[in-house]
Amino acid sequence: MPLDILIADEDEAWAKKLKVYMEEGPYKVSLAHNGKEAQLQVYNNKYFAVILNPSIKNHSGQQVLTYISKNMEAQTVIVLLEDESLLKTKELSEEALHKKGVNDILVKPILNQELTTLLESYQSLSDVVSNLKKRKGVSDEQEVKEADNKFTKVHIDKFYPSQAVLFDVFVKINDNRYVKILHSGDTFSQERINKYKKEKNIDHLYFKQKDRRKYIQYTNFLAKKLIDNKKVSAASKVNLLSTVSEKYVEELFQNGVKTKVVDQAKEITSNLYKVVEDQKDLYQTLRDFQELDPSQFTHSFVTSLYTSAIVKQFPWQSKMTIETIAMASMFHDIGKTKLPKKLMDARPEDLTPEELETYYKHPELGVEIVGKNKLINNSVKQVILQHHECYNGTGFPHQLKGQQVSTLGNILCLVDDFVHIMIKTKKTPTEALRFILTSQEQVSRYNSVIVENFIKVFVDPGTIQSDENTRVTSKTPKKKAS
Repeated sequence: MPLDILIADEDEAWAKKLKVYMEEGPYKVSLAHNGKEAQLQVYNNKYFAVILNPSIKNHSGQQVLTYISKNMEAQTVIVLLEDESLLKTKELSEEALHKKGVNDILVKPILNQELTTLLESYQSLSDVVSNLKKRKGVSDEQEVKEADNKFTKVHIDKFYPSQAVLFDVFVKINDNRYVKILHSGDTFSQERINKYKKEKNIDHLYFKQKDRRKYIQYTNFLAKKLIDNKKVSAASKVNLLSTVSEKYVEELFQNGVKTKVVDQAKEITSNLYKVVEDQKDLYQTLRDFQELDPSQFTHSFVTSLYTSAIVKQFPWQSKMTIETIAMASMFHDIGKTKLPKKLMDARPEDLTPEELETYYKHPELGVEIVGKNKLINNSVKQVILQHHECYNGTGFPHQLKGQQVSTLGNILCLVDDFVHIMIKTKKTPTEALRFILTSQEQVSRYNSVIVENFIKVFVDPGTIQSDENTRVTSKTPKKKAS
């Protein structure tokens, strides 16, 4: 079923050409060339997206935006500006437009492909599937030459396909050279995947960065189905969540905190909550977890996993608190995207005093970035701001101390340290925990109750019982827990 689009722009010739191009794809396009006409069409029809030039007259573009924001909160709106200088004006600044519910901003001239790629990012999985041009069987393989920076990769054993392939899939044969082994719409062929895995020792598959959101949507869908299956192990569920989260955070870091990106984060955190809440063998997976690399993308998921598991140990835990800490953990380092590139993966101990001063700003920069999105609540923002604040007052950016540091913020501080210890020293989770517990300087950074509950994360829940003060004790000797 075609997706209905409204283009509201005074340039009739340009708009008609864009309409012809877009209707070659999965879109049905209506046009409006003044504000009254645009508002009337929005009132009378339901649109997948409204593309609006705020310079339209006879009922200004600003009036149309106000009408949509007050009456159609869920409407996707893309603003199309005549000139980038308009972003510096009070009425058309990014902040002002986002307050009026604008989802994205484009500046003329735009490429047709740029617009359709952006619109694709707002399609639901059902939209993608229903508009996919399906073919029986598989198309011929095709060698292509394209820049490496247009692609993203996933391990071949962690590629979870749909029956009809949702996007082009490639293997890399050299710098900027790929072979398209599956075409969008093909019937999935495991035989073709196995050929490259077993005969050619290929260990990664590639797809275009523009298709990353489709991959996230589909893998989130699979995760939800898998997580509801009580017979599937925690390790399998965590591995699937790890895969989708890695691509999610990559999307977040490269394309920013868009509305649909936040929606996908909510799906991931909801799935993570179910695993943490219901999976009785999760403690063993947390003890054995080894899939670590220094990238921000992997780091964010691992912190989400362990912070959620810690919150689960508190008597006041709830779905909301676990999803809050998981969301904050995925977003906690987004402020680093505003730092110089050399500081992105740096550790404080490796920086000069001048570099440290810049690095210390990233929690506040993170809050500034997510603050533009009304779907991210203040609890998540507080955790992001405090994820480097320590109980002993040695943290940053505000050197908070003791009860000034929120419990969730200090939990993330502990897990952030824990994950970096595992990566830097190549320790197992239990070895990293032991390293923390045997260092008084390290332990003093965290609330003792948080440390106590972190230990419980690694203990078989079947061996834990509550005493009359609701403090949890374990029948298992502590040396086994650490």
